[in-house]
Amino acid sequence: MDHKLEVGHEEDITPSTDCIERNAAFDKELVHHDPHGFPVIPQPSSHRDDPLNWSPALKLSVCLQISWLALLEPLGSAAVNPTFLLMGETFGLTVKEVSYFWLVSAGFGPLVVVPFANAYGRRPVYLIGNLVAGITSVAAGYCNTWSGVMITRAFNGFGSGAVISMGAATICDLYFVHQRGVYIGIYTLALTSGAHVAPLLGGFIGQSLGWRPCFYILGYIQLGTFVLTLFGLPETLYTAKPSSDSTPYLEQSYMQNIMFMRSKVPGGRPKMQDFTHPFKMLRFVAILIPATLYMACFGYGTVLFALTGASLFTKLYGFTTAQTGLILSIPLLIGGGIGELSAGWVTDWLSNRYAQRHNGERLPEARLTAIWGVLLIPIGLIIEGVCLLHADTVSWVGSAFEMGIANMGLQISTTTIYAYATDCYRPQSAEVSTILNIFRQIFSCLISFYALPFAERIGIQFAWLTLAMVVVVLLIPVLLLRVSGSRWRKLPSQLAPDTET
Repeated sequence: MDHKLEVGHEEDITPSTDCIERNAAFDKELVHHDPHGFPVIPQPSSHRDDPLNWSPALKLSVCLQISWLALLEPLGSAAVNPTFLLMGETFGLTVKEVSYFWLVSAGFGPLVVVPFANAYGRRPVYLIGNLVAGITSVAAGYCNTWSGVMITRAFNGFGSGAVISMGAATICDLYFVHQRGVYIGIYTLALTSGAHVAPLLGGFIGQSLGWRPCFYILGYIQLGTFVLTLFGLPETLYTAKPSSDSTPYLEQSYMQNIMFMRSKVPGGRPKMQDFTHPFKMLRFVAILIPATLYMACFGYGTVLFALTGASLFTKLYGFTTAQTGLILSIPLLIGGGIGELSAGWVTDWLSNRYAQRHNGERLPEARLTAIWGVLLIPIGLIIEGVCLLHADTVSWVGSAFEMGIANMGLQISTTTIYAYATDCYRPQSAEVSTILNIFRQIFSCLISFYALPFAERIGIQFAWLTLAMVVVVLLIPVLLLRVSGSRWRKLPSQLAPDTET
């Protein structure tokens, strides 16, 4: 697959330059404007089958479907968390050993599929990835050995990880820059909420039916989703026809899109170097710095609670499996919902306000003004550590409230970072999502190895305080990025080639 080099291409420069991105596909006399009177970025083509020209209803349908798929990935992984004790009894393992269940395979699946998705489209990745995830989830529920469970979950992580790597890229396919914050917010809310819905379902399923149905019930839901997306999720990757091409343009109907007919994807065969493109994104400070903060926010804003909750709340408060599921679910869902109300539309508002004040110039760093909400994560962690230390005199309500506070910060950080990173390097949005996913999965996997032993060694209060300080330290470079990021991205070493074909 050939990659054209478009050195210096950025989406935050003046609109007249930004519109060059797709100038081979649309009538130069017809420039589309946003509600503020500025040219939209990117400019759509004149064809109805261009995803940027789809109806709002169809765009929203696609957004909701990929958000549902994003919710299913952590849901399928974390539904079993409240049943760690039951799983340990079945396989003769401790809760600590069972908590090692988080696998890095979900982080590396995108490395394989992104080059194929850039050539053949997002739709095959969604379909095949979700199908693999559904089949392996069902298989895990019927395994009689721990090694069998681990193997099936490794393949499950590969499939589900591939699916969520396409989310941000799909949003960029559908929406203009001034709209993306809201819809990326919907997507990231689903992505983070899956792990919070999981304990609610897993707790009651585990207490009533055992740990096995936590796997295969979710697997059957994923297989049902496969049928839905087979007929309801169209391809969004679109390559405009160059103006120099004299052949008649044949528009693609919805059914032709679903049936892979008259495809507008680039095609071609991925090359070996295409598989290293995500790692090449690590040289960009606008990706590396936010990704580092994001992994800590996700790890300590939700995964930490999921991996330690079954042990801590059973030991300190005598919770049942169902009660553990409730406390690991409801506070985090409420916190995430409130957090998103302060994230997606806010980043769009910040971006639009900057454009109004600077003659239409859109600066991705304007979105980072919302990143201050990350401080809710260390605040929640520190106070929860104190509550758990004094569990004999402090009600579980304190811990529940602080977990919700921390997850508010997680949701704000997730939406802000996704919106900022994809604004900086839109043509590489799939690679950006892959990097964020890899960082998140590897960091989350490592938490299972040290969280409980660390708390036992120095005390829960000081352990949680230490983890909170990690988030604070990693926030500092992002604040510097807010001030100087636009200048840094103009350095020769920070200019990215266009990977769209």
